[in-house]
Amino acid sequence: MKRILLIFIVFSVFSCQISRKDNIRKIVQEWQGKEIIIPTDITFKCLGRDTIFTDLWSKPFKLFTYIDSIGCTSCQLGVLEWNTLIDSCFQQHINVGFIFVVYSSDFKRFDTEVRFHEFDYPIIYDFKNQFDKLNHFPPTPYRTFLLDKDNKVQLIGSPINKPTLWELYKKTISESH
Repeated sequence: MKRILLIFIVFSVFSCQISRKDNIRKIVQEWQGKEIIIPTDITFKCLGRDTIFTDLWSKPFKLFTYIDSIGCTSCQLGVLEWNTLIDSCFQQHINVGFIFVVYSSDFKRFDTEVRFHEFDYPIIYDFKNQFDKLNHFPPTPYRTFLLDKDNKVQLIGSPINKPTLWELYKKTISESH
């Protein structure tokens, strides 16, 4: 009986891993080359204040991340990690824009967190959840994309704390020039 139980547990663990890999593969196939639709009515804020940021749209590549109000919004954003990555891009002259879109149930609290961490890069505040309504984003860990000049998905996944993925992002960006 113990042997049968052990075989069942091992089989269950392996089938979950296979199922997870198939799910990731399906998401990548669905989103590869898909255009992210940008609503016309958007509000950029920097440190909680309205701002205008038109330079972003002309970049040959954009690193787009969508954060919703499920869980800790500021934790999902990862302000400190993004600051490090953005600084690295400026220092290495990597020509990429960063698009942060936040849909939150508590923008006031989010503003406080952003100011506390001195994250001074513009963030799009999606008050009406227009981005998700237009694009139907995949589950949370797959909501960061490398977009080309036409806003089409080239790569999927957050490069934060993933050096191998960040190297792939940089390679993709540099090969286009």
